Amino acid sequence: MPPHKSLFLSIPPEVTEHLLAFCHPRDVAAFSQTCHKAHALVYNPTDQYLWRHLFLSYPFDDPRRSINASNTLSSDPKALTSAPETFSPDWRHELQRRVHAEAIAHHGGDRHELFDVFLDAISNAAPLDSGNRTKPSATLTWVHNLLSTTPILNLFPILSEFQKLSHLHALLALSLTPGHGASASDRLRLLRRSSRTYVYDLRNYTEQGQWGPFCEGADRVDWMHVHAIVATIAMNLREFGAHWPRKFWPPALVEGLEATRAYSASEVFKRSERDWAGVEGYWMRIVCFCDYRDLIRFNASGCRPAFFDDDYEEASRLLCLNLRLTSVESDPAVLATLPDPSRPPLTFAGTMRGFNSDEVLDRALKGTIAVMPDGNIRWSFVSIYDGHDQWSSEGVQLGNVCSAAGIVGAWTGALHEHGDPSGPFWLFKTYVQTAKEAWPE
Repeated sequence: MPPHKSLFLSIPPEVTEHLLAFCHPRDVAAFSQTCHKAHALVYNPTDQYLWRHLFLSYPFDDPRRSINASNTLSSDPKALTSAPETFSPDWRHELQRRVHAEAIAHHGGDRHELFDVFLDAISNAAPLDSGNRTKPSATLTWVHNLLSTTPILNLFPILSEFQKLSHLHALLALSLTPGHGASASDRLRLLRRSSRTYVYDLRNYTEQGQWGPFCEGADRVDWMHVHAIVATIAMNLREFGAHWPRKFWPPALVEGLEATRAYSASEVFKRSERDWAGVEGYWMRIVCFCDYRDLIRFNASGCRPAFFDDDYEEASRLLCLNLRLTSVESDPAVLATLPDPSRPPLTFAGTMRGFNSDEVLDRALKGTIAVMPDGNIRWSFVSIYDGHDQWSSEGVQLGNVCSAAGIVGAWTGALHEHGDPSGPFWLFKTYVQTAKEAWPE
């Protein structure tokens, strides 16, 4: 062995690891190729000290703080942000996945793998805690920077990639979609037209999908449908501009991926221990709908995208909801069958009122929250008029539990009769003061 190599490797391995921890993972990989001892030091260590430090200094959020690292419910989400000693991530594997994803984003490769890495990273971003609600997530910053500096979002996907790419687009909520320039304007116009076409096509609301944005069997979210709903509502609000104040916008449209973090919703740290979904409190709800004659004409004429030309306007309404938790499933036999027994089904009730003068009367509503087989959180509720169920709504949580991004879904007639209208909605939590200023009691 050349003298300079033997001298370097004569340093205690702990010191060598400490020095390597300040390097880029690619440089560490290059070092490992210099000799067998270097390779063993990097890839066959006695512990994960080196890979843990490389991962955290990239920087990424500590995965031990992810809510996926703990199944413990707590009334204070801060309890979940301390790194549990019982959970030991595979630091090397996860860092290699993310570094490889960077290479794919810049130079091409398996986009299925790329989308999986992005979605996993977003899902495992550190939750917000009550002590520091302004510190951004390092992991989400990494995802945002990669997506904003590479062409990956503008590449046309193959059929098998549609659901994953749509999921990513839904979480981004147009936060990385440019709004200026001729080409950007053309893309937005095409996106708005295709999204409206999907959202107002009544064939997309079926008994098999339980009348919501779900795949057949309702055991998985249809992310193409969710993305279409997000895009439709987002571009309606953009068109309103200053006439629809930002404090009444879904936070995801303003904050981007940061709004997908667990426990980022307003007032979430005041919730009770059993209210794992953060249902209790005040919510804003945006509902969009076509004139019924237009809706029927669009569906009767084959649901052609050209129907929604640039001048078409559907109605958008802002509603305020005040919800309370009424029961939590506690039957052991039921809990044993759930995808996540630590998040039992919740039942809630409350009232809803509109912003306009002809919509100020409170309407009752009731609903349930449950974890789907695919791990997503589903909201189902109905509004009640004159003692009868009038409208039903089916939605899914965007991002992680108690995220500021809220619930996105579709509404339709409660009885699901032929010819019932349907349209998109977006539900997101707000502060008590904001709700009472807009809807004084």
